[in-house]
Amino acid sequence: MASVARGQAQLSMDSDVHRLSRDELEAEIARLRAKLARQSDLDPETSRQRPRPAPADADVLFSAVDQTSLPMILTDPNQDDEPIVFTNRAFLDLTGYGVDEVVGRNCRFLQGPDTQPDRLDEIRAALRDNRDLTIEIVNHRRDGTPFVNALFIGPVFDGEGRLRYRFGSQIDVTEAHRTRLRLAESEERQRAIFNSASEMAILVTDTVGRVTDWNVGAERILGWSAEEMRGQTIERIFTAEDRARGRLEEEMAVVLRDGHAEDVRWHLRKDGGRFYAVGDMTSLRGVDGTHRGFVKAMSDRTEQRDAAAKHEADAEFMRGVLASSADCIKVLDLDGSLTFMSEGGRKVMEVSDFNLIKGCPWPGFWQGQGHAEAVAALARAKGGGVGHFQGTADTFLGNPRWWDVQVTPIFGADGRPERILSVSRDITEQKSLEARLAAGEAHWRGLFERLSEGFVVGEVVRDATGRITDWRYTDVNSAWGRLVGIDPDSVVGRTVREVLPGIEDAWVSEFADVVETGQPVTFVRQVGTLARWYEGRAFALGSERFGVIFLEVTERVQADARRDGLLELGERLRADIDTEAIAMAGSAILGRVLGVGRVGYGTVGSDGESFVVEEDWTAADFPTLAGRYRMDDYGLYAEDLRQGRAVVIADVRDDPRTAASAATLEAVSVRTLVNLPVFEKGRTVAVLYVNDDRPRSWNEQEIAFIRQIAELTRQAVERRRAEERQDLLNHELSHRLKNTMAMVMSIAHQTLRAIPEREPVEAFEKRIRALASAHDLLLRRNWTAADLGAVCREVLSTVADGRRFTLDGPDVPLGPGAGLSASLLLHELATNAAKYGSLSGDEGGVELRWWIESGSGEPELVLRWREHGGPPVVAPTRRGFGSRLIRTGLVGTGGVDVTYHAEGLVAIMRAPLVEVQRA
Repeated sequence: MASVARGQAQLSMDSDVHRLSRDELEAEIARLRAKLARQSDLDPETSRQRPRPAPADADVLFSAVDQTSLPMILTDPNQDDEPIVFTNRAFLDLTGYGVDEVVGRNCRFLQGPDTQPDRLDEIRAALRDNRDLTIEIVNHRRDGTPFVNALFIGPVFDGEGRLRYRFGSQIDVTEAHRTRLRLAESEERQRAIFNSASEMAILVTDTVGRVTDWNVGAERILGWSAEEMRGQTIERIFTAEDRARGRLEEEMAVVLRDGHAEDVRWHLRKDGGRFYAVGDMTSLRGVDGTHRGFVKAMSDRTEQRDAAAKHEADAEFMRGVLASSADCIKVLDLDGSLTFMSEGGRKVMEVSDFNLIKGCPWPGFWQGQGHAEAVAALARAKGGGVGHFQGTADTFLGNPRWWDVQVTPIFGADGRPERILSVSRDITEQKSLEARLAAGEAHWRGLFERLSEGFVVGEVVRDATGRITDWRYTDVNSAWGRLVGIDPDSVVGRTVREVLPGIEDAWVSEFADVVETGQPVTFVRQVGTLARWYEGRAFALGSERFGVIFLEVTERVQADARRDGLLELGERLRADIDTEAIAMAGSAILGRVLGVGRVGYGTVGSDGESFVVEEDWTAADFPTLAGRYRMDDYGLYAEDLRQGRAVVIADVRDDPRTAASAATLEAVSVRTLVNLPVFEKGRTVAVLYVNDDRPRSWNEQEIAFIRQIAELTRQAVERRRAEERQDLLNHELSHRLKNTMAMVMSIAHQTLRAIPEREPVEAFEKRIRALASAHDLLLRRNWTAADLGAVCREVLSTVADGRRFTLDGPDVPLGPGAGLSASLLLHELATNAAKYGSLSGDEGGVELRWWIESGSGEPELVLRWREHGGPPVVAPTRRGFGSRLIRTGLVGTGGVDVTYHAEGLVAIMRAPLVEVQRA
């Protein structure tokens, strides 16, 4: 067991526990060897001279391990995977495993997901090098609970130096580990306080005066950094004269004798300059009261050294800083009686003279539950533990206070508690603040719950790459439940994808952007699975959280959608589309606005039974209903439709008219339906149907919207059919008018055939043709307005090649009367030009331009006829029918100015635009 004793000189405080365990094991082995020696009649002295431990000592080693109260195991490094070959009861009690679950296994079964990889690397290195190792590592009990294991590993060699076993001991130091963490936090706070004293140089040294710590005040005052001074003697700041006199040694001796030493003297800075300092050195003692070093606090009093009064005040201030504390620090004897109270403690406890309470039992200051907790804390400290509680106690003057109390033992030289240290901190303000915060929280919660708007606090959820993929509800108010339709108490702690499966990704991605950017957003969006719309605002709250305040706006959004749908249908119906397109446009708008799967029209046969669908509108992936059906196969509501009554069914499974046929309806994706019959001449001739594959409660606004769309569509279809009938009638009239004109031409030709002067006859015939052409143009436009440009091109093309005319002007619709007048007028002008004017030769032409003039009065249409390139023209000596026809103007009311220029005739015609378009 020689190797078991190696490595016991480690200096860490944690290794003290391991040294005790090894000593205990050595003692147990020695006892067992002596027992074996007596049993074999061997002299114990002779037995101690044998090699140890030889293989024959294995039983001794195992017995020693078994009998010690410290959890221990032995492993065999000479077997594959180094299994455990022996364990004691303490190890099994610690880990919760049975012996059969431990022996034969490698120690890795104690590891878990939070076992530190770097500690495992250290263990592997120690095993590889066959050396001792003391380490703290997170292990796990059989039930999976973690604990901090103070693990010691050591090799066990035989007499020839061969590795026989490996010894391992374990101690659960979880609480000690937590205590160290708290102490580290406390030290960090003390370090912050230490370094916050920037106006004071605080120097910490070891027992011989070497610097171990140096605050920022020391750096500022003395000039050296902590790194430069750490390990250097504090004599460095003393002047040469003081070093020669041994002032530092004197000061430390005074501290050891009196507890502290004050001084007022010159000291040196790094740059060689001097400063006058008021200093105070005290002993730095450990928890056990042993002297660990010195603390010297100095203030630069160079400017005040000549002011004795000021100097005295500053020295007193220094003593007050070191003596005062916000905590009440007390020392008790083991019976709990007061033996000491700090000056700061006397202040906070309002004790003017400590002798008034000295010797009083400390638990007696506490009332009620506080008294019981004080007694319990005192008992724990007397047992070597730490007591902690919070309670109320009055000051000496009777003022109630809240206190946070820590009770710890002060150990004597023998390692046992000899006195008790009690540190009480006044937390009255903290408790008052907590009460105010609780009241504020209750007030906020009340407001939160009284909001009519829904409110959500969420926390984002990230995947392994850091991308936000979901968010979790951390708080919701009652209004959230009303607006969403889910119990608010059932969602906290769950993610939105769990609460609302299939929710749109935008409900995650937009809130993720709020958290990532910190920028608030407003939204109006639907939760499809709820068929509800919400409007709200999302904003960041920090620490991966965000808030959302919102209202349900389903009715508003649906009303807007219905209004927009009606406007859209109106736009579509104003377009020149056929009856089938009209029906499909209405169906598509209904489907999109209502968010259903299918909308269409079906015609009902004269028998009132057959139902035929040629085409319908369907949402993506929703089946069409196109085909032939027997109405009575789909429920009892067919009779309602035959009688002209609308049918609205929320769920075909529940409605008595369809319950028996629900499966048949669901086979064609109908779970809910609205059917509106089209009633003509005493019977139903068609049905508008709206279907979806999910149950739906139809409200009055939706039914009214369906009726509006159906009525507008029906009116548009009827209007279109009337237009088609009118168009057919117009074409029939045109055909008959052409026949009539042809008959008139034939009669005129036969009647006027004997007249020798052919010119009037030909003029008459041409006028008849112009009139027929104008009628044909108007009939092609359903006897409505004809465009002026079209009239010009139609008429002039009957007289001469169109290339001889230059036409220019805006689109101007002419009423039927104005169209006929303009046709005859233009024909007369063109005929005259062909006979006498610019069209009588091969080079001449006509420029015909028109425009709108808007003066002070009503707008006028101005048309100018200008001939060019023909023979000189003169005014006729008499006015015949043609001249009179030209003078009547565009609408038969005159407004014509005719000028006979040598280069060609110019005619300017004017008429009020409104009369031209209305005539």
